[in-house]
Amino acid sequence: MKYYEIMSYLEKIQQIDSFQAAIHAHGPLPQELLNKINYKLRLEWNYTSNSMEGNSLTKRETRTVMVGVINVQDKPLKDVIEIRNHDKVISTIMKIGKGELNVSESRIREIHKGIMYEEDPEKQRFIGEWKNVDNYMFNFEGERYDFAPYTEVAERMHRLVNWLNTEKEKIQRNQKDAKHPVILALKFHIDYLTIHPFYDGNGRTARILSNLILISYGFPPFYIKDNEKQSYYRYLTDIQSNGGDPDLFYEFMAGLILRSLQITSDAIHGKEAVDD
Repeated sequence: MKYYEIMSYLEKIQQIDSFQAAIHAHGPLPQELLNKINYKLRLEWNYTSNSMEGNSLTKRETRTVMVGVINVQDKPLKDVIEIRNHDKVISTIMKIGKGELNVSESRIREIHKGIMYEEDPEKQRFIGEWKNVDNYMFNFEGERYDFAPYTEVAERMHRLVNWLNTEKEKIQRNQKDAKHPVILALKFHIDYLTIHPFYDGNGRTARILSNLILISYGFPPFYIKDNEKQSYYRYLTDIQSNGGDPDLFYEFMAGLILRSLQITSDAIHGKEAVDD
């Protein structure tokens, strides 16, 4: 267990800021080192986020897709193309500079178009469009949870994006009531998933958008490993179905951001990133 796994979310936020300040104190990183860090985070993000949604490619197979020398064994074409598409989208996002936050309704739809692939022509017309039927899930307790009705999606997404931009302005103005960028990204994550604006691909787009917010404020992207996804889903279920406090979700996710910062710090100090 890492030391940061037993800290409260406020303590973890403070640790994130300290970690980030220490990394920035080293000055600009050599491009070769930066490429190595970004490749590690990109691979983990590609593999884990798609695996959570049922993609069958292994991490090794995901790597072959990323380098363009595809070597997979009897895997669906859809899985290969979705990894390739996802990698194109997040590669672009990881190249943006600090402060280049631009989350709009049209950009959200473009990201959805970028990552989704459907062989069925009937489903293809729904890519990049707000859902036109209601969707729901069964949570860990076997209870049905209904996401926002499709008739409300356009208005609720409009309000969510406006809220995000308002909070961004508060951060820029250094207002006392401004949210920390990490909390901003995670609150957006919860609200976006509560709406579930698309027919499919909501989890992947939620993670992309939250990481876009983090990256734009100079923080690394998070990723969720296989042995962590149940905690992720349980915390979200507690918030959505039971009206639970988001603090435990913030605490859990802040720990994942700390892990990504640790990868960066280890690389700076010449340590190899080790999968665990």
